[in-house]
Amino acid sequence: MLFETQGIRPIISLLITPILAVAVGCGPSQETQQRMAELEEAAARKDSLLIEIADLGRFMSDVSAELSDVSLEGSDLEVMLESPMQASRDSVLVKIQYLNDRVEKGEQRLAQSRQRIRSLALESDTLEALLAETIRSYERTLENQRATIVSLNDRVTLLQADNVRLAASLDTVSTQLDTLKAETGTVYYVVGTKDDLLERGLVEKEGGSRVLFIFGKRGETLVPARELDPAEFTAIDKHRVTTIPLPDSTAEYEIASRHPTDQLWLTEDGKIRGSALEIASPDQFWLASKFLIVVQKD
Repeated sequence: MLFETQGIRPIISLLITPILAVAVGCGPSQETQQRMAELEEAAARKDSLLIEIADLGRFMSDVSAELSDVSLEGSDLEVMLESPMQASRDSVLVKIQYLNDRVEKGEQRLAQSRQRIRSLALESDTLEALLAETIRSYERTLENQRATIVSLNDRVTLLQADNVRLAASLDTVSTQLDTLKAETGTVYYVVGTKDDLLERGLVEKEGGSRVLFIFGKRGETLVPARELDPAEFTAIDKHRVTTIPLPDSTAEYEIASRHPTDQLWLTEDGKIRGSALEIASPDQFWLASKFLIVVQKD
């Protein structure tokens, strides 16, 4: 602090000593005793004032330290779309309001101390000047504290606006990601006989060579048509549906599309039979094409 409360004692001693000298020579008169009592009371009031000023200084120093600890960076107002962000923001706002109340309390205490200084008749010009300078220093500190709180409130307002804009942007991105995920996760399958699939334009014949007196071509295979209409297929989510039902469990099937059979659960002889087509690894299986064409062999 700028001074210690005991600093008033030498001043009071200088004021009381002449009176004591007179009192020793002729005995204390009633007027002398009253004057001594007034001096003692004034000293006590000044000591109390000094203690009050010192305590006010500590109070204001604590407020300044608390203000410097308020951080609007990092995790305090970190952008989050759930309740933690709201809780963190509210916590900062509550702290700023608390510090604002503390600054207002400091202003009230300073005004009271200023009034007490004016009400006391300070015999020491040095002490009066020192107290006046101390009060002015406290006023400057309060001005800085008020400015800091205004700045913190402004920054919180800006961060809130930024968070609202970012939250809206993240909502848009999230919606786009959901749409993209749905699009990439949606696949199509169809199961049918060769004639049925040819008639519907889902497969085409490819390769083979003609043999005399034999209709058709030997070595001919079925391949997917170049243009496939999703409306002719059954749409599924590849991550949720890994079982493709087959219409005839006694029949044998083959895949006309380019999907790898090593990602399927096959019979012991490596054929596709049964009541369903089981896909072991969906991501690998559907990587070749999102259109699966299963041909029921005659």
